[in-house]
Amino acid sequence: MEEKVERKWVRVERGIRYREHPSRKHGLKPDRYYILRYIVDGVKRQEALGWASEGVTLEKARIELSRLKEANRLGEGPRTLAERRDLAKIKKAQEDALRLLELRNSMTFSEFWERYYWPAQGHKADGSLVAEKALYSKWIVPVLRDKVLSQISANDVERIKIAMSRAKKAPSSIKYVMAIISQVWTLATRDCYVTEKCPVRQISLPKKDNKRQRYLTKVESLKLLSELQKHSPVVYEMALLALDCGLRFGEISALKWNDCNFSNGVMLIRDPKSSVNRFAFMTDRVRKMLEKYEKKENGLIFVDKYGGRVARVSNTFRRIADEMFNEGIKDSRMRVCFHTLRHTFASRLVQNGVSLFEVKELLGHSDFSMTQRYSHLSPEGLQRVVKILDGDL
Repeated sequence: MEEKVERKWVRVERGIRYREHPSRKHGLKPDRYYILRYIVDGVKRQEALGWASEGVTLEKARIELSRLKEANRLGEGPRTLAERRDLAKIKKAQEDALRLLELRNSMTFSEFWERYYWPAQGHKADGSLVAEKALYSKWIVPVLRDKVLSQISANDVERIKIAMSRAKKAPSSIKYVMAIISQVWTLATRDCYVTEKCPVRQISLPKKDNKRQRYLTKVESLKLLSELQKHSPVVYEMALLALDCGLRFGEISALKWNDCNFSNGVMLIRDPKSSVNRFAFMTDRVRKMLEKYEKKENGLIFVDKYGGRVARVSNTFRRIADEMFNEGIKDSRMRVCFHTLRHTFASRLVQNGVSLFEVKELLGHSDFSMTQRYSHLSPEGLQRVVKILDGDL
């Protein structure tokens, strides 16, 4: 057992002492630890000043002791080292708060976007990020780039809306831009850069039923799948999962082998758009299509040429869909896109008597109103109710 070495204090002069570190050097001499002794309100007080290696010297110790004695004699200013340190902390906190206030009062929309908002959007799908960045650059930057956040008004946001309306942009695009501004504002409010209500709330947004109305018939579905299979087996397989299982493109691209239970024909859909995990169920042709692959534990089912997650819908799908269904169709609600396959999945179920509640669960809708768009397709839906009137006519 090592013998405890007693550390001796050396009195330099009245009120100043030091002890030497047993091993550490400061220059050629052992490092010295200084303390001060003085009287406060008739009570002896001893406080540490610090190590010589931290910049404390005998001369500095003399100056500090002199200041403390003077403060106690006059009753002005900090009378102890502890008080002085506390006051320094308070002053620093006040200076930091003032600098932060100045920063917040001068923070422009584009500065906040680049520093805080955009770096926090990594959780979004690649397609969403591309669309959001494009809308920001095209419509938001020209109006709000150099505007201080706290000075942005409803009139500024109205200018963006007017510019997009004059460019004949769809109501959904205008709403998308307003949603982006609202998201920025929410983050800025959380971080205390703004306290005012979001100016978007004072804007009257254009209203239009933008819900997709187009779905494929059974014959159209078979023709589309056949054509896709000729040009790209992978695109065909992804389309089959959307058509037979009602999956979104992002859910398909994120699907992993360990999420698939082939004995039960079940797929776990993790972290979907609604943020609530759910199960999807394989049809026979989906099961056969997936079973032919060599399974890779915890690996993605579909990968891009670099082995990573597929970022967006293939141009092959877009080209074939345009050639087969979209020629001359200008109404976006009636154009066939990849999401049409999911829409077709739900429409077919409802037409075959599946309840809207069951369809809601299969689609993973967070709000039942999203599923109600299919109510007119139900054989026991609104049309049956209206036929009750036939007996009264």
